[in-house]
Parts: sequence; C-alpha cells; structure tokens
Amino acid sequence: MAAPILFIVKYGLIMEKSRFIELIRKKESGEISLWELKELNEAIEDNPLYSSVFNNLQEISEMQPLFNKREDRVIKDELDLLKKKMNYRPLNKRTVYIKRLLAAAAAVLIVITVAAIFFNQHTKKIDPTNIIATQKGSKTTITLIDGTKVWVNADTKLTYDNTFGVKTRSVWLSGEAYFEVAKDKAHPFIVHTDLMEVTALGTAFNVRSYRDENNAETALMEGSVQIAFKKKEMGKILLKPMEKVVVRDPFVKADREKEQPEIAVVKVSYDSAQAVTAETGWLTNRLVFKQERLEQIIKTLERHYGCTIQVQKSALLDRKLSGIFKDESLMEVLETFRLAAGIQYTIDKNNVLLFN
Repeated sequence: MAAPILFIVKYGLIMEKSRFIELIRKKESGEISLWELKELNEAIEDNPLYSSVFNNLQEISEMQPLFNKREDRVIKDELDLLKKKMNYRPLNKRTVYIKRLLAAAAAVLIVITVAAIFFNQHTKKIDPTNIIATQKGSKTTITLIDGTKVWVNADTKLTYDNTFGVKTRSVWLSGEAYFEVAKDKAHPFIVHTDLMEVTALGTAFNVRSYRDENNAETALMEGSVQIAFKKKEMGKILLKPMEKVVVRDPFVKADREKEQPEIAVVKVSYDSAQAVTAETGWLTNRLVFKQERLEQIIKTLERHYGCTIQVQKSALLDRKLSGIFKDESLMEVLETFRLAAGIQYTIDKNNVLLFN
C-alpha cells in the first residue's frame, strides 16, 4: 500500500489586516523600527495578497505627474508672476512644519484608504477554502477544529471553508469518508455531496459519493442523521443506527438501473464472524464484497491499490462476487476471483486485464 498522500490547501491572512496597514503607515511616515520593518517584509513574502497591495502602493507613491511637462524656467517665471499678484510672503518655519505634517498625514490617509480598497477587492476574490485530498492507493485521517474525526478514503476530496466551527460546520465531499462527529447542538454538522446532504449533531456514519459511480450512500453506525436530497420533491429521511440510504444518480442511463428505486433505505449488513460491515471495512484496511457486481468491485480495487483494471468483454462486468480481504495483495485478490469464479487475469505493473 502506498504511503498516504495528504494535500492541505489553506488560503487565509497570516497577519491581521489592521496590523499590516499600521506597518505600511509607519513605513510611509518614516516611523517604522527595524523589527517592525522585518515583520512587514516577512508578511509581504509569506502572503500573496499583502505583496500585491504593497506593490500597488509602491507604484502609486512613485508615480510621476502626467502634466506640467514644460521647461522648468518657464514654470519658475509663471510662479514668480503669480506670487506678485497674490502679495506672496515666505512662510515661517513653524508654518512650513505644519504644512509638511499635514501633507504627511494626507499621504498616510491615502495609504490607508488605498490599502483598504485593495483588501476589499482582493479578499472577495480569495476563496478561503481548506482541501484535504487523497490519491488512489492512499487514505488519511484528520481531526477538524471542532473535534470531529474524519477518515478519508482513497481518491477523495474533502473541503471546508475558514468559517468551519465558528459560524457553521459544513463540509463538501467527493469520494468516501467516515465521520465521528463532535457534539454541538448549536451548529449541526452537514456533509454536502452531489446527490444529498447529511445532517448530524453527534454521531458516526459513512458517506460514499464518487462521481464515477451510479449510486451514492450514507450508512449510519450510531446516533441519528437526517438525509435531505438535492431533488426537493424527494423529501427527507431520518436514518436509524445500522441503516443506510442508497441514492441512484438520476442522470445514469444504464438500462439495468431502470428497475431500481431512486432512493432506498436498507439494513447495514454486519458479518459477526469477521466483525465488519461492507460499508466501513476500509477503515481497517479490509475489502468487503457482498454479491457485488464486478464493475463496482473494479472501481474499489483501482482506488485501493492505485491501479488500472480493464476487462476484455463488457459482459464480464455483470458478474457478482463476494469476499472479505484484509491486507492481501492485488494478485492475491485476483487469484481468489480466478479460483472462485473462473475470472482470468494478467498484470503488467499497475495495469490489469480481466477475461474469461
């Protein structure tokens, strides 16, 4: 089994925006210390948004006037004439200091205003999303900020934004994951998938929703969950422990699916001898197949072993097989299928061909 591969992408602001603007103001007014300058430079290096704001402010502060391109002598003559008409008298030093102080204050105000504008524009573009993704042949375990534990199966993507645990407890799942939800009555835990939304307060359940599979399902191990469907006319279902709901993708056009209900609630099958269920066997590195079509088994094997499996004839995909495997190699699993069902195979590195 390949080592788990975990990608976590976080987009957020490392330094508070108010602190960043304060450091920019100090830099523009010449009041910044060496330590503060170091802090500002590190923030600019670590955060793309701060870097963008700083660069744009630099461009504004260094921008040259686009007018008055005449000769300096001509400009001086006109200024002298204007001074005479205005009965001009030179300002004393105190007045000059006040003028400069006001100019500096105005410059700082411009910096703060422009920085605020850039933050408002850029923050809207940033998607503060966390992504946990696993590749085929790998899985991982994480604990969310609210204390919820999540086991993420192979070839799965779990996402949640930076308001998780504060305003909401919503996650988006494409693939398969097992959740042990921390209790928080004020903030229900919601798992969003393409076909349904699973809401729980404190419970344990498994959700499987791969986009290349015909069905999505939620299996409840303990507690209770409410299932709401993306097609509102289907209503809602409250699951009891050891029940699972299976939702058929309405866009699947396969003829063999026509006779199946779009939504079904069935009992979770528990193998007392092996102390395992088909829905959660993957948590202990076990593959459990209960009279499952080979087409579905192939997808599970590809994710579990990180391989590619093809069949010589499509009719083979309708064969149904059963079996429980723990820590067996791909070859050992395929050899079992050969002995039990006469399915032949060849293996070339990570490529497998099945045939009669």
